[in-house]
Amino acid sequence: MRGTEYRHLDDNQLKSEAVLVLSDNRLGYPASVKIWQPKLDPAVGEDEALFSTYGKSWDSTLNVKQRKPVYIHHGVNFGVMICSELQNSKARIRFQGALDALMVLSWNKDLDTFASLIESAALDIHAYTILVNNRKYGDSRVRSPAKEPFMRDIARVKGGDNDFVVAATLDIDSLRAFQSRAKRWPKGGDKFKPLPEGFQLAKNRKKLPPK
Repeated sequence: MRGTEYRHLDDNQLKSEAVLVLSDNRLGYPASVKIWQPKLDPAVGEDEALFSTYGKSWDSTLNVKQRKPVYIHHGVNFGVMICSELQNSKARIRFQGALDALMVLSWNKDLDTFASLIESAALDIHAYTILVNNRKYGDSRVRSPAKEPFMRDIARVKGGDNDFVVAATLDIDSLRAFQSRAKRWPKGGDKFKPLPEGFQLAKNRKKLPPK
């Protein structure tokens, strides 16, 4: 999964996309499928710069109210947001109950704002939230809706001179079992923060017995 350069279209329009290359054995043998997910709306500064400097406008065929897909891959439900889309709280909350993890691809220098958004998303979606930012700005991280503050940043990276990969383990089974409880009542040994009000667990994520 990665961000891509602008795709230029007719009529001086363009769009930005994430590309996902996922393994696929539906045909009975190992293969892969490429999925393009568009950024539905540009950031404010991005929109202005594209139009005033280059005379370009965003792809008018995109529906900003369109629901973002939930991908189910190797038993994990995840969603993808591209950079400034994370600021759309309505789009974020539509993922609630449906995701194990939210992946956010970013090229953003406003680290303070995005830190708050990532921390909020982990709690209001109640899912692992992964931010991958350009190394120039840093603060890529894996955030958990954990109960204990010191457990919330599973991994966090700032800066550096070289590109590198950081591996982190997501405890999907524990998250699903916790979310499968009949009541939101907290217990002393909980690993996660209580579920937000109105949380409804997707049927394909329900786990028995709940914990």
